[in-house]
Amino acid sequence: MRRLLPLLLLVSLVCPVGSKEVWPPVVGMPYPDLKLVNQDGKQTQLSSFRGKIILVEPIGMTCPACNAFSDCDQVGGFAGQAQQKDLPSFRRAAQDYGRVSLPSQEVVFVQLLLYDRAMKPPSLKDAKAWAAHFNLQTSRNEYVLVGKKQHQVYELVPGFQLIDRNFVLVSDSTGHSPQHDLYRHLLPMLGRLVNS
Repeated sequence: MRRLLPLLLLVSLVCPVGSKEVWPPVVGMPYPDLKLVNQDGKQTQLSSFRGKIILVEPIGMTCPACNAFSDCDQVGGFAGQAQQKDLPSFRRAAQDYGRVSLPSQEVVFVQLLLYDRAMKPPSLKDAKAWAAHFNLQTSRNEYVLVGKKQHQVYELVPGFQLIDRNFVLVSDSTGHSPQHDLYRHLLPMLGRLVNS
């Protein structure tokens, strides 16, 4: 019980009484069951992907790293946004460090829009434009979800979160000081999960 006390305290601080989701997500815990609109204008409940591996990328639309990871070396930055030059696209990084080809039937890739170009909550119009620019399609397990104001946590951008088939957050490489290294932890774990 003594070991659980710090975790319970953390949950009580970040999750108001009566709330159904803990935000931001906590490694080792079930991922918050977000129900948000996707780029096609349809409601998407994250737990509907339970049984698959889920990659979540929190997005700030003006973030140079988010643009780079989104394949802007092929199509250019969103709305002329600059990209961070030293980063490969996430698809290439997944192949190089996790030996996983994306898109995949085993992996659901979710870009969670947290900030629009004015650093405000995004809209469906933003999600449609972002998905069209980077050619992200729900038919290929690529979702762009419209985050809400309560999801805006600057420390989550840029980076990725890995959710296992049991809907538990198992690796978190978000923010400028990530808990786990993207290349040495999250991507190799992605490969192990896909191949297990």
